[in-house]
Amino acid sequence: MIAEFKIRNFYSLRDEQTLSFIPTNDDTSRDIYTEEVADGVSLLKIGCIYGSNASGKTNVLKALDFFAQFMVNDSLNKGDEIGVVPFLLDDVSDKERTAFEMTFYLNREKYRLNLVLDNKVIYEETLQVYSTAQPTLLYRRTYNAETASTEVAFGGKVGLLKKSREAIIGNTINNQTVIAAFGKSNVEKSRLNLVYEFFSNGIAPIMYPQSSLMSFTKRRIQLNKDGRLKKFILHFLKASDFNISDISIHEEEMTITPEMELMIKNTPGMPEKAKAEILKKGTLHSDEMFFVHHTSNGDKELDEALESRGTKRYMGLATLLYDLLVRGVILPIDEVETSIHYELLSYFIRVFLANSKRGGQLVLSTHDINLLDEDYIRRDVVWFTDKNDGGETQLVRLSTLGLHKTLSVYNAYRQEKLVNLPFLDSIYMDMDEYYGEESGE
Repeated sequence: MIAEFKIRNFYSLRDEQTLSFIPTNDDTSRDIYTEEVADGVSLLKIGCIYGSNASGKTNVLKALDFFAQFMVNDSLNKGDEIGVVPFLLDDVSDKERTAFEMTFYLNREKYRLNLVLDNKVIYEETLQVYSTAQPTLLYRRTYNAETASTEVAFGGKVGLLKKSREAIIGNTINNQTVIAAFGKSNVEKSRLNLVYEFFSNGIAPIMYPQSSLMSFTKRRIQLNKDGRLKKFILHFLKASDFNISDISIHEEEMTITPEMELMIKNTPGMPEKAKAEILKKGTLHSDEMFFVHHTSNGDKELDEALESRGTKRYMGLATLLYDLLVRGVILPIDEVETSIHYELLSYFIRVFLANSKRGGQLVLSTHDINLLDEDYIRRDVVWFTDKNDGGETQLVRLSTLGLHKTLSVYNAYRQEKLVNLPFLDSIYMDMDEYYGEESGE
């Protein structure tokens, strides 16, 4: 589980900002909001980020997503750009380095990982473990500007043979992490396996409002041979008052017609090699999901195209909930309320909190302020993003704002006592300056 995540000079996050899952002394629902990760140490299972449009809340999730994926990305070649985007609304930050730091727990031990880089080079990368109160170095990586090369020093507790260390060093290029180099090195098992697995499979990719959850869900159901995922989805849909009693996937091969061939050739964004391979095969594989609705008129099966966007998205959320509860993943979701009724969103969150016991964490951004009016929401899980006059995002924890426990968070937010809301001008506009020939005048 993540304890803290620090970000500096990434998109709108210029100065260092910290997202923390370390609970305050608040005892509100502590038993369901926290999970023990070490003796005497418990962490929060959820973080909810609020903010106006363009205030930077999505950038916090992007930072987590970038960091997690980059740590194990071994696809870059020498000289390739890393893809990091610094703060661009001043004259100096684009020349400065971006920095990330994450403190997390694996197997009841605390780890701390630091990363400093720009779009071409990783300058620093340090991994420490806290087997005791004092940190133990697992490795430190630095950049030698004179030789334009990377230097890696391993600590004595990393658990790797000399030849294995040399293999990892040989695979560590200037724009890839040591963890990524470890992933493609044939070496013995060590503490680095835990860290590699954490970033490979423990932190899920960010889910955006436009993310297609239907294809994701169908693929997961097909891969889940024991049927537990499908059973879980149906149980969750029924508990959420959907009248869906069964789901099934029909698979078929379709012969590519001349019309389909033309459509494939003109598909934007698809690599030409991929188009050629599809056309050479001459067929397309189709997976279509059907929903069985239980009604007073009997069971009726409907094609997925006839289901509402909200139904399909909620089924996708059920699949993600399964991963949170069974696999214990860390999941960032941007605008979690998209196409979902508030009561369903609230139920999704409460089911997660009540049943999560395997290290799962939800990191949400949302505009739905109804959650702020709920008694069950702890104040240390709520965060606000706000931009200053320089366009820099400030990330502020609700529990640090001094709001008395008897006062309504919802009302304080609406009254701008917590963060600034968008300033909206008069709804009336002088339309005369916009009228023209188009309107016949």
